[in-house]
Amino acid sequence: MAEHIRIGRHSVDPVILEKSFASGCGPFACESTCCSAGVYVDLAERTNILAHKEIIKKYLDETQTSDHTRWFDGEVVEDPDYPSGKAVGTEVMNGKCIFLNKAGRCSLQVAGSEENLGRWSLKPFYCVAFPITVEDGVVTFDDFVEEKPSCCSFVDERQTSIVTACREELEFVLGTAGYGELVRHHAGTV
Repeated sequence: MAEHIRIGRHSVDPVILEKSFASGCGPFACESTCCSAGVYVDLAERTNILAHKEIIKKYLDETQTSDHTRWFDGEVVEDPDYPSGKAVGTEVMNGKCIFLNKAGRCSLQVAGSEENLGRWSLKPFYCVAFPITVEDGVVTFDDFVEEKPSCCSFVDERQTSIVTACREELEFVLGTAGYGELVRHHAGTV
């Protein structure tokens, strides 16, 4: 197995350079399967979401609850991959994350966009980054939904690389310069 690549302060799993999606697949063709189990959010992200609860409530539908006291499970877990070292899970309602609406869209992202706060201003880091994740300090591919939906499942023959298909997600995690360096690694020019 190839060694991790160092990009700025990040260690990147070589799987990012090696794996591919089928043509036309990737996060841009999201099927929202990843939202079925909820997500862990940093405590600061939970605070940010709750600070905007009245705005968010405007973008919830009948499959969600506007009772903000039911949005998070309340169990704090220790995890060094979160900025505070602690995270809490979002609740699951009707078989999906409490923030996923019936149209398969994240109400946090919709609220951020519609209210001109920025499309990712309310959305948790790991939701924006998915299927890219950080595990034990290493930027890698989250295989949570591998082989379930086509949007985030690999194919054997090289078609659309993770580097190409996950450009926005990788730029979000690595920054623009870091993504550029990753592209150079992928092209074999580093």
